[in-house]
Amino acid sequence: MFRRQLIILLTSLLCSSPIWSHHSPASHYDMDKSVTVKGVVTKFRLINPHARIYFDVTSESGEVQKWLAEGNASAILKRRGWTRKTLQPGDVITISGNPAKDGGPKMDWKLIVLEDGTELHGGNTVAAERERQLDELEKRRRKQNNKE
Repeated sequence: MFRRQLIILLTSLLCSSPIWSHHSPASHYDMDKSVTVKGVVTKFRLINPHARIYFDVTSESGEVQKWLAEGNASAILKRRGWTRKTLQPGDVITISGNPAKDGGPKMDWKLIVLEDGTELHGGNTVAAERERQLDELEKRRRKQNNKE
């Protein structure tokens, strides 16, 4: 009887470990501050637990700094209409969010503005609005590709 209870207890502990591993953005990012930078997307990864945007920011002196922005989980963004092609290498973005607590070139993104003014949020917007914005973006890209 004791052995069976021990096995159940150990199994329960092992199965619950993913719950312990999740963290709040506040553990890495300063939620009381905001930063906005302009850069060029080098890579976009629609992954879990957080989507990631890698982008280069060029300072006034010409120095290029590699940045990372984390957003919502891919499942949340996909429900809002995001795809792996929503952001592409070469896209110029102005991105705002909460900066890293350690002062590094990282942020928890809240808003992305593309060169044409399209606004992309971190996934916390109403689904219908998100879909409308992404439809507009796709139409503009198709129109631009037809001109080339």
